[in-house]
Amino acid sequence: MSETFPPYVRSVVASAALDAWPVGGQGFNECSFTSIANALNLLNQAARYSKDEFIREAGLLFQPRLGGTLPFLKALQLRRRGYGAHFGNLARADAERVVRGLIDQGVPMIVDIYPALQLGRLRVFGQHATVLVGYSEPYRDAQGVRREEYYLIDAQWPSLGGFRLDANDVDRDGDGAAEHYPGNRTLARGEFLRLWSSRNYCPIFPDPAAHRRWREQTLRRPTRRALGRRIAGLVIGSDDRLAEGGVR
Repeated sequence: MSETFPPYVRSVVASAALDAWPVGGQGFNECSFTSIANALNLLNQAARYSKDEFIREAGLLFQPRLGGTLPFLKALQLRRRGYGAHFGNLARADAERVVRGLIDQGVPMIVDIYPALQLGRLRVFGQHATVLVGYSEPYRDAQGVRREEYYLIDAQWPSLGGFRLDANDVDRDGDGAAEHYPGNRTLARGEFLRLWSSRNYCPIFPDPAAHRRWREQTLRRPTRRALGRRIAGLVIGSDDRLAEGGVR
């Protein structure tokens, strides 16, 4: 089987070789911490981090029986280790344009899927953290079906305790051999956008300077907000809107 992805695939890691994907599965409601470790290990191309160190650091802020942990904690844990990151919300931006631009730059990001709580018209973060690692250009499979997809590392896919990196490898071109796809879970574009209804994301850059340059080039400069709105930003993420000309 080839160690490259099909030509229509865009991925934060170019190689499909197993050793280029030092990622693993989670325990019960450990998705946030496992996603941090998986994203950082991809960024470093080495298994440097374990979910357990992030769980220990969280202490009482990790409550598996209550759903896990607070969504903004991931950005704090990342910045504490010298990476550039923030917990943002793309509900009022062209979200696909932003995340595809990040993937094209090799930047993994944690996205929370499955809405956990809805207050009126506001969806408040997602209940399951995953790492977004790729997308496809539109293509047709061997049956002529038009497809467009997003690729994730879901630490409990296809089941809790049954994590498999090859869970989304499938024969699309009809040659009898399964193609490699990034991550371990493939979602059709429409399904991904439906499940990612919160539009929360946490991009992870190698250092704060790279993160700062990207924000300055891509997003509007944040305005001063009242205390209540700043607190709300911890729950739903910062209001990230595209600057004029951002993400070309």
